[in-house]
Amino acid sequence: MSVMKKIAIAALIALAVFQASAYAAEDNNETAVKVGSYTLNKGEFITLLQTTAGDNAMMVGLMLQQSTLPERVEMAKQMSDAMLFAEAAKQSGLASREDVALKVKWQEVQILLEAYLQEASRKWDMGEKAQKAYYNDNKEEFVQQPATHLRHIMTSSEKDATAAILDIYKNKDFAKTAEQYSRDPNTAPRGGDLGWMEKGTMPEAIDKATEGARENTLIGPVKTDLGWHVLEVLERRDRKQLSFEEAQQEVIQRLQLSYINAELQKLRDRIGVDINEKALEVLAGIPAAPLEKTPEAADEKPAEEKKD
Repeated sequence: MSVMKKIAIAALIALAVFQASAYAAEDNNETAVKVGSYTLNKGEFITLLQTTAGDNAMMVGLMLQQSTLPERVEMAKQMSDAMLFAEAAKQSGLASREDVALKVKWQEVQILLEAYLQEASRKWDMGEKAQKAYYNDNKEEFVQQPATHLRHIMTSSEKDATAAILDIYKNKDFAKTAEQYSRDPNTAPRGGDLGWMEKGTMPEAIDKATEGARENTLIGPVKTDLGWHVLEVLERRDRKQLSFEEAQQEVIQRLQLSYINAELQKLRDRIGVDINEKALEVLAGIPAAPLEKTPEAADEKPAEEKKD
């Protein structure tokens, strides 16, 4: 690209930015489109154009600079079509229909939630110093737990699991056998690879079977409620304290969450929350499932009835 062409493009962009800022100085409250009870003023019209341009203000400036009046009218017509449908829906009473009203209500909740957090997050200290302070205060949250890298083949019968084992011994290809035999739709296409599994994430029978197994040896068949499994331990990793650098992305997420939780608590205290448990006891005619009895509750004796 020639120097002159670069200068011309830079000048064009500068002009677009200047004109976009000039538009902002106009009376943006002047109505641009009106359909029934709905209106869009000039500022809203420009904002919607910017939304269609991926929130790129510079692109909107170029668009406005190059658009003729008939082209701008066509843009307005496209917006007015949507407003026509909305107005017709409102006039026909659809806005008060239960399912529609709920969607409108919940969409309002989502939009306001996002706007509130955007505004609140301006006050959050997310700098690296704050991140390191959070990491140092909560190191126990950033520990890589011991885990086993597993792959498996899940079948519906012990016979099929045994057949899978024989096929592996014959062809020396666990992945190919998994694709052929496994009933697990998530792992079969990738050769049965389960990834890194921490203790307790798999059925207890699998944890027990793989606990002392050597790497690269077949295990099974192992029966669980899901079916019969053929397993292989590929690797093991020990418990490890993650460094700040290794944990930084999770530190950022947890730090943000800590700010959100603090904000929630502040709002609960100021506004209050009322959850009607009685109303939730039966939903759609279905009662809440009974609570599991804890060992402590099982040991408790019922209070003696009062004698007359």
